[in-house]
Amino acid sequence: MIEYRQEILRTKWNQAQVQREEQGMEQVHKAVWLPNPHDNRRLFSLKQSVLRTSRPGKEDFYGFLQKMKSDMNAGLEREDDGYFELNAKALTGDPQAVSFFMNVIEKYLRKTPFTGKVPEAYGTAAEALFHEWKGFGPAYRWFTDRAYSESTGLQMIGRQIFYNHRGKFVVYPYEMPSLDRVEQLKRSLLKSDPDKKLNKDNPSVEFKMDDPLWPGRFIRLAIWVSPRVWDGFTTISLRRQVVEFLDLEDQAGTECIPAEAIELIRALSGTFRNTIIAGAVGSGKTTFANTVVGEQLLGSSSCMGVVMIEKHPESILPYQIKGHRIIPIQAANEELMEVGVESLRHDPNILYMTEMRYNEWEFYLWSGEKGYDGITGTFHTVDSEDIPYQGAFAVSTRIGGSLKGHLISALKSCELVFILESVADGKKRLARISEVYYDEAANSVFANDLMRWEEEQSAWSYNDKLTAGLMRKMKKKNPRASRVLLQELGHLAAEKPMDEPLKESLKSKIVLNE
Repeated sequence: MIEYRQEILRTKWNQAQVQREEQGMEQVHKAVWLPNPHDNRRLFSLKQSVLRTSRPGKEDFYGFLQKMKSDMNAGLEREDDGYFELNAKALTGDPQAVSFFMNVIEKYLRKTPFTGKVPEAYGTAAEALFHEWKGFGPAYRWFTDRAYSESTGLQMIGRQIFYNHRGKFVVYPYEMPSLDRVEQLKRSLLKSDPDKKLNKDNPSVEFKMDDPLWPGRFIRLAIWVSPRVWDGFTTISLRRQVVEFLDLEDQAGTECIPAEAIELIRALSGTFRNTIIAGAVGSGKTTFANTVVGEQLLGSSSCMGVVMIEKHPESILPYQIKGHRIIPIQAANEELMEVGVESLRHDPNILYMTEMRYNEWEFYLWSGEKGYDGITGTFHTVDSEDIPYQGAFAVSTRIGGSLKGHLISALKSCELVFILESVADGKKRLARISEVYYDEAANSVFANDLMRWEEEQSAWSYNDKLTAGLMRKMKKKNPRASRVLLQELGHLAAEKPMDEPLKESLKSKIVLNE
């Protein structure tokens, strides 16, 4: 009985084997055919035969990516109500969001392996798929690789990518794969902040994101689209904070200031005069402004109040200095003046505006004219003597009125100016400290340099002749700091005297004598 059943099974297996062989021969005869001189069909190609039966992606990474996205997007949106929130977090490097999408991608790859060539910028298929789907594309290394942790900027112009290396922009090793990918990135960035609008009527936008390389810090983004730039030249600029709070000793260590001037600048900061920290883009003015305000806080024996007004977060002081009432305020252009006036009800000792353009100047001049001191702001310029004119012009352009009247207001508000500049190898240097004052006899405005970098001597020079009006204000605010300032400045001016410390503002002179 048992033998009979085994025989039947053996017979059935033999029959099945013969059938398989016949089917195989039939397939061979279908594939291999004799050439016919009148037949225009191409000869048999094994490669083409394999590609006809292969799954998407084996020959093209971006084809595989599109297939994966279409397979996954609908399902993910159905499964998770917070899908779009996850997208935004993944783009900005949130570890949990990145882990979620990486797990989804790896699961997909196990079911549908990718056997083609991964783009050069990436190490693995999963990494490439994530960054081309949810991340910054080939620019991702600038955000995640410690080799770029000291780079202060990245810029995409169309498909091209550049990054800041030791103070200069150089070409990034890779380009964006297509202009469509740039547009996709732009849309993803905007979704991370739904309040931002970017279109032909609003062709530029600015916002921030957390920095994956530096927890607790941020990256500032600015996007320009057509018609602000040409079609195909969508520009995405990113600036990274790479410096923590530096005190004056740290600034001397970076060679931004000389060690000999540490006590001088510390005493000058301690007089709480209204100050503008100025310089070109990337000159280190925000870092130095943090130093000045930080020194004022560290040198105080009592709890100080700071109102810090920003459109976009610039300063890291609230994270770095504890024990003082630092109130970081964010205000849009149209509300900045109102918010600034309201902030004075919180009893601040210091008003700090981290990046002054047009709207900020209105509040700066208004506060100074009302008699407030301890005002510090940063501004893009390189001429100390023209600071009052530029502040007045900014206010006049925005709200109208007499330019001369606004200039008189600015002369009551601007007392000290620090000018920063960029030098070789990405370093920064304090080029000038100036007292700005109005000379009634000449009916003109002058910058009186107290400290200045002399290019020919490759050294700083000093001048201890301050105006009586400024000295009177300093002594009233902080007698001890004023004494130290005069002592240090007098000593340095004797050793390294300055020639021609005065420089006149021709712009202000023209306005005042109209």
